Amino acid sequence: MTMAQHPARNARLSAAIDTAAHTLLTAQDPDGTWYDTRPSLVTGTAGAVLALHTADPHSSAALVRGGVGWLLRARNQDGGWPVTGEGPSDFISTTMAVAALRTAAPGRTAEEVRAGLCFLEGRGGVQGLGDPTVRQLTGLLLALTKAREPAGTPRVPAELLLLPAPLIRKLLSFLQTPFAALTLLQHQVRPGPPALRARTTAAATAILRAGEHQEGGVGSFGSGDPWLTGLAVTALHRAGTAPEVVRAAVGYLRAAARPDGSWVLMQGMGPRDVDLVGHAVTTEALCHAGHRTDSRVRRAAGWLLDCRQDEPFPLYDCPPGGWAWSGAKGWPNTVDSVAALACLAAIRGHGQALGQGAAWLRARQDRGGAWSVFTRNTRCPADRACPHVTAQAIDILTAAGVPGTDRAVRRALRRLTASQRPDGSHVALWHRGGVPATAAVLHTTARLGLTRTRLATRARAWLLAAQLPDGSWGAAPATGPGTTDETARAVKGLAALTDDDAAARTAAARGAAWLLAAQLPDGTWEPGPTCWYIKDHLAYPGHLIAQGLALGALAAHHRTFPPGAAG
Repeated sequence: MTMAQHPARNARLSAAIDTAAHTLLTAQDPDGTWYDTRPSLVTGTAGAVLALHTADPHSSAALVRGGVGWLLRARNQDGGWPVTGEGPSDFISTTMAVAALRTAAPGRTAEEVRAGLCFLEGRGGVQGLGDPTVRQLTGLLLALTKAREPAGTPRVPAELLLLPAPLIRKLLSFLQTPFAALTLLQHQVRPGPPALRARTTAAATAILRAGEHQEGGVGSFGSGDPWLTGLAVTALHRAGTAPEVVRAAVGYLRAAARPDGSWVLMQGMGPRDVDLVGHAVTTEALCHAGHRTDSRVRRAAGWLLDCRQDEPFPLYDCPPGGWAWSGAKGWPNTVDSVAALACLAAIRGHGQALGQGAAWLRARQDRGGAWSVFTRNTRCPADRACPHVTAQAIDILTAAGVPGTDRAVRRALRRLTASQRPDGSHVALWHRGGVPATAAVLHTTARLGLTRTRLATRARAWLLAAQLPDGSWGAAPATGPGTTDETARAVKGLAALTDDDAAARTAAARGAAWLLAAQLPDGTWEPGPTCWYIKDHLAYPGHLIAQGLALGALAAHHRTFPPGAAG
């Protein structure tokens, strides 16, 4: 059966692409960006409540009450709290909510706090957590708010902050900032020797100052993350250090509060929420959907160019030339940088910027041939070599004219081959499950003409086996539900294979059909909770990312399998 024999399906595919593109283009703001719908986050709201009650109790009393009210409304019947305003209860979210309520409204919320603590104990308590950083975080917050005894709290090895800066980067990477905040909080419940406390307090304060400065000195941390900002404010205020950072951060949190009393995931650092990855993925998809020359698409690419950083970030030993999560300020990383560069490659006409970006990526390649996200050659488990980013970096280098025989490309391919799991999949650091990285690896090998290699054939086999009966892809093989994000990534990866791969064509067509059925009347799609906020613990949906992925996948399917091709 051919697609030419299904004119209705062809027409529907074209209409879906046109509708999605029209919706995005008409929703674009004059500066070339898109507003991104982000969910309210329990950890962010609890962090802001804790910080404002601690550092600004009088002026922020109304905001604290609003935050407490939202947290109470978000609580689940099992006594725990979800990641966002709804969903199953989560250990870290519940810990943050308990700490905030116990501190800001102890009498009013005593029953909810008790129920939350019972939920935590029922999940094995702090000691049952496998991740040492998460154990330290949750244990310290509960000890700080007197919800557990300090003696049993997992210890933060604060003396790491006294090591030489290169070694700190290697061990902690982007966790330097939360680690510094946890160090200051630990001094409140387990002070330790005075001399060590004084030296580590100074070192922690310096790291927090550097992190806040990189974001433009507006008081935010983590590209406008209310949770991390709240943690830093609470830690600095209780330590009695960096009062200027505390004042700025309090102002930032006050301005970022939502009318319903909550704080959103990753507020951003400007007057509006702009997710650089979502913006870049959406702009790239519009190019592939036939709008490369549209002035609005060109304006979106211009905004990305303006966001390229022109200053180094010493905390990560990162040179200028990369991109951060939100706007021209923030913590530079390869995830955002490869997304921006892929967009510039798709729009064409930015060869110089693409070449400069490829040079920046070369400088960030690890000694082993892969790419980490924030720092090179890190030993931090949260920022190890990432197959997803590595595959995308190869795409950028080759799009910039680097041949597939180049040493950097060959080293990266060897690392991808070595890191492939026994079942043929790869994993990403910032997206759940095996689909994102495995699809990216398949797409990269197809572009390089390496579809018959063991790396490609095993990735293809895993991706085909992971497809769900309804044609979608979800977090793991043969389990559901499928999501827009993961289905779109799989369709794009399979669409890159050669025309003689009937199984891949059929799977891509089924995935595209699922996306067509899932498209809402306004031309958009519902995102799935596929982005990691804390890997293996907190996952959240990225609305704008999902729109770009879905549109890009349908455009790739339409381009690769035009009417008349088997489907």
